[in-house]
This record gives sequence, C-alpha cells and structure tokens, in this order.
Amino acid sequence: MGDKLGIHKKHLKISLLFIVLSFIAIFIWKTDLSAVKKELHNIGFHAIYIFACTFLAYLLGTWGWRICLGADKKKISVSQLFIVRQIGETVGLYNPTSVVGGDLYKVELLKRYCIDTQIALNSVLVSRITAVLSQVLLFLSMMLWLLLSPLGTRISNLFGFWLYALVGVLIIAKIGLFVWIGTSKRFETVHVEDNESKWKRIKRSIDTLLFDVKFFFQNDKKAFWCSYFLFFSHWIVGSLEFYLILHFLGYHVTVIHGLFLDMYSIVFKSFGAFIPGQLGIEELGNKFALSTIGIASISLWITVSLLRRTRQLCWIAIGFLLYFLIKKDVRNITTA
Repeated sequence: MGDKLGIHKKHLKISLLFIVLSFIAIFIWKTDLSAVKKELHNIGFHAIYIFACTFLAYLLGTWGWRICLGADKKKISVSQLFIVRQIGETVGLYNPTSVVGGDLYKVELLKRYCIDTQIALNSVLVSRITAVLSQVLLFLSMMLWLLLSPLGTRISNLFGFWLYALVGVLIIAKIGLFVWIGTSKRFETVHVEDNESKWKRIKRSIDTLLFDVKFFFQNDKKAFWCSYFLFFSHWIVGSLEFYLILHFLGYHVTVIHGLFLDMYSIVFKSFGAFIPGQLGIEELGNKFALSTIGIASISLWITVSLLRRTRQLCWIAIGFLLYFLIKKDVRNITTA
C-alpha cells in the first residue's frame, strides 16, 4: 500500500511539473524577446533598481511568512524559506489551480525541513490572511488619498457607485473580521460528516481557516502584527516597480500612483487567476490602470507590460535554479 502511495505521489509531482513547465514555455513563446531586449537597452542599468525592488518585496514577504511558523521557524533559515516561497509562488503563478496549488507545494517543501504538515499548512494559511488584510488596508488608504487628490473626480466618474460600494464592503469586512478574531471563544473541533456535500466541504474548509487565524491571533498577537506589518511593507515596496518604471521612462508620477497602479493590477489579475501566468490579463490590467491616471500612451503601456514580464522571466529562471539548490540542500540535511 505504501509503495503504491509513493508511486502515486511521484506521478502527481511529475504531472504538476509538466503542467507548470508547459505553461512557462507558452509564456516565454508569447513574449516578444526581441522587444524585451530593446526595452531593456532603453532603460539601461536602471533595470537593476527595478529587480532589487522586487527582490526586497519578496524578502519581506518571506519574513512575514516565517513569523507564522512559530517555534518551527528555527528549523529553517530565511534564505531557505525564501527559496521555498519563490518555488511555490512560481508553481502558483503557472498552474491552473493558482495560489492553492502553489501554497500546497510550499507545505510539501517544508516537510523536507522536518516541519510538521499541520504547522506548515497553518503558517501558509495565516500568512495569506495577514497578507490580504494588510493589502486591504493599503488599498483603502490609497483610495482615500486618491479621492481627495486632483484625480478624485476622474476616478469617481470612472467607477461611480461601485467604487464607494467596494470601499464600504472592505471596511465593514475588515472591521468585522478583526472584531471576530479578537473575541474570546472556546475552540471546538470541526467534525467531518460522511457523504457531506461539496458546499459543506467548502464551508468546513473556510471555518477551519478562520479558526486557525483566530487561534493564532489570540495566542501570539505579537507575531500576528509583525507578519501584518511585514506584508504591508511587502506591498509598498512591490508597488515601487510601477513607480520606478514610469520614473525612468520620464513620467512625473508619485509613489502613491505606483501603489494605485499595482493594487489595480493585482485586483484585475485576480479575476483571471485561473489562467496560468495571467497571459493577456495582466497586460489588459496595465492598460486600464494607466488610462485611469490619465496616461493613454499605447507605446508606454506596451513598454510597461514588457518590462514587468521581463521581471517575471528573470524570476522564473531563478526559480529553476533555486529548485535544484533546495534539492541539494535537503540531501545535505538528510545525511547530516
């Protein structure tokens, strides 16, 4: 039985790898590498700053996740966890199951460092929640600033009632969640029923996730808020990519504009999360985001999209190198 399970897991890993590699190949094939080379030549050595910005954002995200591991964070260094995170994010980006597949693969990789499966899974889930909550705070702050700025009238006319409805829902949901996780309540075991329906399974999964977050918050508030702050910084630093690209291309924009463009792009891409690599979706999101702040240049839209895709290509290559590095690292741990 054990041999059959091992063979099944091996086949599953090979299938997953094949799917990811296939979509990465499509991604590279659809990318105009000659145009990428031209744009990189135009922006020159400034590309180093853009790459350094994304590296720092990924590093902050790694720290935000590591805190959620609790005492088990001693079993894995920041550099090792950075590798695990990058591999998982690459799998999640180029996988039909999106972040779900990527996060589950992170859990699988953490097991190689003798981290308990449940602890690994909880850390991934809790870190996702702190990441989303901090992102919502940043989005709300940015929208408030923009609505009070000269762009406020333009944005209000573009989105109208729906923008204010979204802001209102996010504020209520965020406050409600914090009130709920801060309220003391006896933690109960979630029972699994035989032959339960699909919707009941989904509800049970959501309930389990929320109670895991509640348990983590009430037992280690310091770690929760540290993770929250690190992910908040992660989003800010990551948004500098947009700002730097526009700045180096000669456009007078502020960091807040970069935040808006990044948040807009993230929200837009989430609607196409099931599309591996968000091929076409990200480019369309960039176009709409730029036009929202009054930049309608087609050449700029194409340039921004190409440069952002170039960054993804670089991290894909690094992800492959890190995958082989982690296999060597795990072998060293096993033989030690």
